[in-house]
Amino acid sequence: MHEAEDLLRVENLVTRFKSVERGKWVTAVDDVSIRLAPGEMVGLVGESGCGKSTLGRSIVGLERPQSGRILLDGVDLSSLRGRALRETRRAIQYVFQDPYASLNDRQTIGETLTEALIIIGMTDREAQRRRVHTLLDQVGLPDALAERYPRELSGGQRQRVAIARSLAVEPRVLICDEPVSALDLSIRAQVMNLFLTLHKDLGVACLFIAHDLALVRQATSRTYVMYLGKIVEDASSAELYARPSHPYTQALLGSIPSADPRVEAHREPPPIFGDIPSPTNPPSGCRFRTRCPRAMEVCASGPPPRLALAPRHHASCVIAGDLYAHSHPEPHRLPMPA
Repeated sequence: MHEAEDLLRVENLVTRFKSVERGKWVTAVDDVSIRLAPGEMVGLVGESGCGKSTLGRSIVGLERPQSGRILLDGVDLSSLRGRALRETRRAIQYVFQDPYASLNDRQTIGETLTEALIIIGMTDREAQRRRVHTLLDQVGLPDALAERYPRELSGGQRQRVAIARSLAVEPRVLICDEPVSALDLSIRAQVMNLFLTLHKDLGVACLFIAHDLALVRQATSRTYVMYLGKIVEDASSAELYARPSHPYTQALLGSIPSADPRVEAHREPPPIFGDIPSPTNPPSGCRFRTRCPRAMEVCASGPPPRLALAPRHHASCVIAGDLYAHSHPEPHRLPMPA
């Protein structure tokens, strides 16, 4: 895919925070580049604390990067000011993990959605009422909920309201940060199916941040794997799950339990040692080397090369080529959400 076809491009993004340790900084996002085509749903996976949410928050403007570029339709958002920046920022909306924390409990659902409509200049009361009805209908909620407060709704209903609020400003990109992980299993699949339906019907591009690898495999066309602030592998989702070529990706996939108890009883997941290193003092060279069963001396000497293994499949590991060549040709059998 050519760059000109990309709707959203993130180039060499770096986002740092001051650490609680005096004089130290945490580089949560370190030289990250990703892209989304119009209407594409892309996954971003990794362990908690690897920088996924910070990347999403940086893209939408909730965090300020220290360097790099975020481009929408080729326009660098850092070059915009005032009204032009606000209008462009509206095209990128964020769906939070916790819908209750992201909604104002002193506003009814109707007031919450109307507030978003006012922001985009819709001031006619009747037009607002019709649009609120349409938004609720799009996310599968009855009109009567417009008069209720977030505390009166279930978790699944609140997340549907949060999605409706994001759609109110007619975005072109949704950053979905673990949008179903806080929900009960019984309703997680319902909300996920809603995302897939809206994505198909409205053509909104989505960056889907998650730790549920089976969910990402089911929902996305491409996937990025992130570890300690770095993208370590990216490919089409089918290719990534069929031929994981970074030891970290292999470990993540190997940790997924099998739905078959007989298989699970004999499963030996790839070894992964210890905890994630401190982001204030990451390992030299490859950041995964301190936990990698395949680590060698060369892994500490410098950043690993980003190898092109196949069209649109890259991995940052000195042995990625060997892992790719010897990977199993059949896709991993992942348990799908009920």
